[in-house]
Amino acid sequence: MNPLWPIVIGGILPAIFWGVTAIFQKQSAAAATGSAVYLIAFGAACALAGLIAALIWRPAPWTVEGLGLAATAGGCFAVGTGLISFALFAYGVPVAKLAPIWSCNVLVTLVIAAIFFGEASELNMVKLAAGTLLILSGALLVSNA
Repeated sequence: MNPLWPIVIGGILPAIFWGVTAIFQKQSAAAATGSAVYLIAFGAACALAGLIAALIWRPAPWTVEGLGLAATAGGCFAVGTGLISFALFAYGVPVAKLAPIWSCNVLVTLVIAAIFFGEASELNMVKLAAGTLLILSGALLVSNA
């Protein structure tokens, strides 16, 4: 298997879809859809996508623990998504100002993975510090553009 495919499938395509998602989220807020209704419609679309994926790929075995962790991930995603939708709807914040800030989520993931999964030993701390500085600087520059 070409080593580029996992990057395309798990990195580039999700980045494109999530970027487009933000545009539709802003349009939904502009169409006077509050964050609660947005989350209901968003959740229904996610559930439908899950059902279609289950039909195509046939579900892998699951455990109660795995299901609970997936639900926790969904809850965290829902809270973050709901807060974004609320800010877009209630305050009319431009999505172009929020997106660079919420895209710093990679730093949160990195810290948690380093601490809880022991991945810190696999990281080059100089490159990590430089990348973190660049990400934060970029987010501040873009959100203040």
